[in-house]
Formats: sequence, C-alpha cells, structure tokens
Amino acid sequence: MSDIVVEEASARDEARWHADWLERRGEQWRRQGLVDADVAGHVDRLDRMRADTALHPVWTLRATGPSGDAETVGYVAAGGRTDPAGRRALLYDIWVRPDLRRRGIASAARAHVEDWARANDLPRVGTTIDPNDPAQAALFGSYTVTAQHMQRTLDEPPDLPEGLVGRAMTEAEFPAWREQDVAGYADEIAVGRALSPEEALAQANAEFDELLPDGPATAQHSIWVLETGDEPPGRTYSAVIWLRHHLEAGRAFVFGVSVVPERRGRGLGRAVMRLGERAVLAAGDSVLALNVFGPNTPAINLYTSLGYHVTDQSRVRELTT
Repeated sequence: MSDIVVEEASARDEARWHADWLERRGEQWRRQGLVDADVAGHVDRLDRMRADTALHPVWTLRATGPSGDAETVGYVAAGGRTDPAGRRALLYDIWVRPDLRRRGIASAARAHVEDWARANDLPRVGTTIDPNDPAQAALFGSYTVTAQHMQRTLDEPPDLPEGLVGRAMTEAEFPAWREQDVAGYADEIAVGRALSPEEALAQANAEFDELLPDGPATAQHSIWVLETGDEPPGRTYSAVIWLRHHLEAGRAFVFGVSVVPERRGRGLGRAVMRLGERAVLAAGDSVLALNVFGPNTPAINLYTSLGYHVTDQSRVRELTT
C-alpha cells in the first residue's frame, strides 16, 4: 500500500463516518454498563459539542491499493475550541480499516491533526481514549494524562473499620468544608484543564454554587463525614465524601473525597470510600464512578486497590512550533 493521503471528506464520506462514530461511542458507553437512555444522552451531548465548535473538519484517509486504485482506508475528525481552558484542538476520532491496522496509518492521521492545529494557532491537542485498548494507549503514549474516569460495581455494603463512625454532614459544618474543598478542587482542575490559579478558583466556585444550591440538603446529593474519635483540635470529623446519587440509571458519582491533613496516612481515604459505597447502595444505586484529575498516582492506586477500574482517559499534548 502506498503512502497515506489525507483529504477533506466528501459529504457522503462525512455522513458515513459520523453515523459510525456515534454508534462506536455508544457501544463504548454500553460496555461501561449504561442503559440505552443514558447512552443516548451521552451521544447527543457529544454530537452537539462537536457541532458547536467553530471548526470540526473530517478527513478521509486514502492510499493506493494492490489494484492501483485509490482506496479509502480510514477517517480522522477533529475540532477547534476556545473556552476557559484556552484554545485547543480536539481529536474526536481516528478510524482505520481493521485489515490495515498496525501499519502506521493512525500515526499519520494523528500527525495530520497536530499539523492542522498548528496551522490554526491551536497550541495543544486533547483527546479521550480507552486505555484498556493497547493500540489507543500506544498511539497516544506521548500525550499527558490529564484526567481519568474510574468506576466499580457494588454488591454488599462494606463494613467500616472498627472504631470509625460515619454520619451526614451538618449545616454548621458545611461552610468551612465548602471553602476548603473549593480550594482543593481548583488545584486539581488547574492541572486537568490547563487553567491559571485565578481561573481555576473562579470555575470551582461557580460549579459548587451550581451543584449545591441548598448546601448539604441539595436534592440527589449527600455529604458524609467519618469520625475517628480522636479528631484534631477544632475539627469535628477526619474525612469526608461528597456523592451525587442517580446521576444516571443505577449510577452514583463521587464529587469529592478528602482527609484532614493531620489524619492522612492512616487509611481513612479507604475507609471514607467504603462509607460512600454504603450510602450509594442504601440510596438504590449499584455503580459508583469518579474522576481523577492529573497524574494523581496515590489516588489512582487507592481506587485501584478498592476494585475501581479505568474506563476512559483524557490526554493532551502541548505542541511545539
């Protein structure tokens, strides 16, 4: 097969790619256990996000086959976006014909998107991959992991270690916790979203205001604290977990986990996760999911040891001129 030629997709090729892309993404979410209604919602949001970008080209990958005729060997799609995270290119998809994989075609497609980003003054390229697919992990091995989604299917409510007590956060405890958690979240998204400290703090405050308008009494949310019986002076608990129940059918999400600095290194992160799992099962969900921002190896190791597995990763590459 000859060298790869990347050309703007015809309307027919783009329509073919588009339908196949949405179907493949939907199947990925189904493999994660989402029901059809939630899969449809994810697919619709993804499609609208792409349509809303000012630039969202699709290219056809072609090469000369054994017969001497040009053949379509794949597609690549990207987008350009400007938002609080800055100007960047989004690499939505690379698809290569199954019988022609492992021949460098996907690498050529990735390089084309990076060149297109440079030409359009987009200083970084971001993408989402399934890290359980060795081909995807290798193709984007030079990209930095900025966030990863993890989840676990729950069965029986786990026991808490002896001597620990879990309870709901009180209204009086909420303001101080909110201030500290906003600061911690801002630090995380500053890395994960490539924001300045000021931008990250503003975004964190806005998101907390939107998510918890009624504090700990906000519908479908619960905030649980863990008491050890020997809390540091001035503190009424040693660890906390914030949950969003029924985010999708049968699925809850961890919005925040923290252990007070004076009590770290005592296994309380593991214990408060178990407290959260008990609350999730009591609320009627059976899957608990979470995001880890940036290269937070201790958090990833903790969740992995608890049985959580990575379902997708966000990766980014800063481009040089």
